[in-house]
Formats: sequence, C-alpha cells, structure tokens
Amino acid sequence: MSEELLSLMREVYEKAKSKMGSEIATWNKIFQFNIEGEEPFYVEFKEGSMNLIKGTHRNPTATLAMSRDTLIKILRGELDAMAAFIRGQMRITGNVIETVALRKMIEAAKS
Repeated sequence: MSEELLSLMREVYEKAKSKMGSEIATWNKIFQFNIEGEEPFYVEFKEGSMNLIKGTHRNPTATLAMSRDTLIKILRGELDAMAAFIRGQMRITGNVIETVALRKMIEAAKS
C-alpha cells in the first residue's frame, strides 16, 4: 500500500467523519482492497475508527479489486464508484450492498 493511497484514504475518512458523525461511528465493516501493482490491504471500520492494515483479511465484508488509478480517482472524487463498477473498472465480491457505505463516505468527504 503506497503512501499516497494511505494518505488519501485517511484524508477521505477524516473529512467524512466530521460530516457523518454518529453514523460512521457505528460501522463494523471490513473492506479488502486488491489493487493492481500494490500490496493487498484492508480497511477496518470498528468502534468509530478506521484502520488500514496490510495483507489479506480472511473474512472481509466485501472485496474490491481495481487499478491504482481507478482507486485514486474514486478517492479524489473524480470518478463515481458506482460508475466504475458498472463500467467494469472495479470488481466487487462479497456483500456488494455494504460497499454503499464506502461510497457514502467518499461523497460526504467531497461536499
């Protein structure tokens, strides 16, 4: 996981946390990210905090696979995650419905 991705993820989370308040604090979800050319990592939301952990979680809520460029554009708000999924730029396995939480977090960080 590159420093740029780590920094972007934390930035999005901090911005969204201030706007989403108690909602984001109730999340208990784990999203695995498999990014082309990057070490796998997962994002754990638990007890009002977000942890970024290198490696592969054995039972994530959902797994998202995409290129590094796609993830950066999504995190910067330059590409809608739903559009990336529909266009085949991102693959999701597991509980696809739960990934709406990530999209909501990114949207909150943009506004």
